[in-house]
Amino acid sequence: MADLGLDKDLANKIATIIRLLASDKAGEAAAAAEALPRVLQSAGADVINGVAERVETDNKLSETEMQEIFDAGVEAGLKRGGQESRKNGGAPQFPSARDMAMHCYQHIDDLDSDWEREFVTNMASWTRRRPLSVKQQDKLETIYLKLGGRT
Repeated sequence: MADLGLDKDLANKIATIIRLLASDKAGEAAAAAEALPRVLQSAGADVINGVAERVETDNKLSETEMQEIFDAGVEAGLKRGGQESRKNGGAPQFPSARDMAMHCYQHIDDLDSDWEREFVTNMASWTRRRPLSVKQQDKLETIYLKLGGRT
């Protein structure tokens, strides 16, 4: 896979122009179609070929990129799990989402924000019917611990 070697500003500019190609405003899409070759050319001929190669290869991540993402995730997990994660040899073991939601619901008056109270009310209902998204699970765990829940 080609490493385009673009600085972040130029990469963002190219991405913005590509997105404008799909504009429902004819003038905006036409201006983007005219600007894209100019911007790519100014970045160098290798950039044009690199963009084409990325499109052809389905924009897969390189081994190095995957390793960087993995390492960042491990580091974030260690920060989040803290000492407890290291003590038991893995991530803290939370109760089921349903049990956490019910604990939070029982302590709903201890929450500071209306958003958190609405979220907990929703979780008490939703956890009976469907699994939570990763983001919902993470937020529920945070509120659960905030309300004195134990792992």
